[in-house]
Amino acid sequence: MPSYGEAVEGGEDSNAPCDGEEGEAASTKATLREPEAARRPVPEALLHDLWRQQRFDAGALRTTGGRPVAVLFAHDHHRDARYNAVALHVTLYTDRWTGGLVREDGSPLPELVLAPHLTDPLRELLYDFRTRAEEAIFCAPRWAEVPEEVRAGWVEEMAEERLDEKKTRLVDRYFATPDVEALLQERLFAGLGYSKNDEAMSDLARRVPLGRARRMARQSHADLEALLLGLAGLLPEPSDLLDADRATADYATGLAERFERVRSKHDLAAPMERERWQFFRLRPANFPPLRIAQAAALLAPGGLLHHDPLGRLLDAVHSGKPARALRDVFEEGATPPDFWKTHFRLVKATEERDPSVGRGRVDTLITNAVVPVLLLCAEQRDDDRLAAAVRALLRDLPAGSDRITRRFRDLGTRPQDAFEAQGLHQLYRTRCAEGRCLECRIGQHLLEG
Repeated sequence: MPSYGEAVEGGEDSNAPCDGEEGEAASTKATLREPEAARRPVPEALLHDLWRQQRFDAGALRTTGGRPVAVLFAHDHHRDARYNAVALHVTLYTDRWTGGLVREDGSPLPELVLAPHLTDPLRELLYDFRTRAEEAIFCAPRWAEVPEEVRAGWVEEMAEERLDEKKTRLVDRYFATPDVEALLQERLFAGLGYSKNDEAMSDLARRVPLGRARRMARQSHADLEALLLGLAGLLPEPSDLLDADRATADYATGLAERFERVRSKHDLAAPMERERWQFFRLRPANFPPLRIAQAAALLAPGGLLHHDPLGRLLDAVHSGKPARALRDVFEEGATPPDFWKTHFRLVKATEERDPSVGRGRVDTLITNAVVPVLLLCAEQRDDDRLAAAVRALLRDLPAGSDRITRRFRDLGTRPQDAFEAQGLHQLYRTRCAEGRCLECRIGQHLLEG
């Protein structure tokens, strides 16, 4: 089943199980393991790619009995009796285990060092791996063979795994940033930045203490905008405004003057480098200046982050209609000033449109920022009711549509809600994209069939 990523050599019937060494059962398999990190670390998924793409001298890769080899991902065979039938151990380089590997039953395990057989330099292979186009799901041709209950059950497990990983990452940040409200601010800023600017937006949030931002917002929203855009390094220079219309130039110049006044009064962090912000291949609605203006609106009076955001989120998630209630929380007082109706950035006016955060982005913020923070709170408080309410919230949110969910939709699996969409994201990113088919229940079902 090469299309599934099993990387089978030789044989006319690629769907038939491959033999191992002579005298062993036809179901014997080979293990593939990344070499010891101290030697030369490479992604384990690269090894899977090398086998699946046949980037080696295939004629030399045979068992001692000369039989074809099927390569599957597996670890700890010396402690697991299931791997007593393993036919061959494959490693990229010689390491400290080479020459001494045994199965759980004590029998020696034949080995193969792959590096001498590669058809191209490892540097080139690694570059190709890092820059390769996104590939199709290996088991796509046989997806329909998997019973619906197997797929649905596994997607649900994947969703739980993804939620747990998100919460764990927040736990790591929580100990560095014990203020959960500040953590929420950082996650919301990151969510507004999308994938291309999430790190920069997170950094910006950390440079603006929540208490200071709230005080400034109460005094002057323009000062708050100036603070955020100035620390982001996105206020234009006078030379950038030579072709700007009068209203645009006045607004941008006013922000720059306000930032200098604020900067002289407060001990501020140094502005970020402008080069950190990505504009390339972004829709104008996702340009950083507009997203920062929306973040400022969240900090302004009436915005979610201005007063007791955690209490407002908890009230909403425990309501009868949590998705609607949370949307209302985001939409109340979260619209930037009128200037942003005609601007995506500070140097040019555009046609008028609504500058507020759209419904789809709000749902994404709830899923990727609010949900992990609430799960962290549930863990800190040992609150099972809150944890259950958060999962119910995800069931109440639509799945949305993105490049990953569309891949599975094309296979006939359409997520019904945000919880299932999270499961498909986790499945693709941690199993499909990395070739970890043997660690996937769907892959296991196909391999055992």
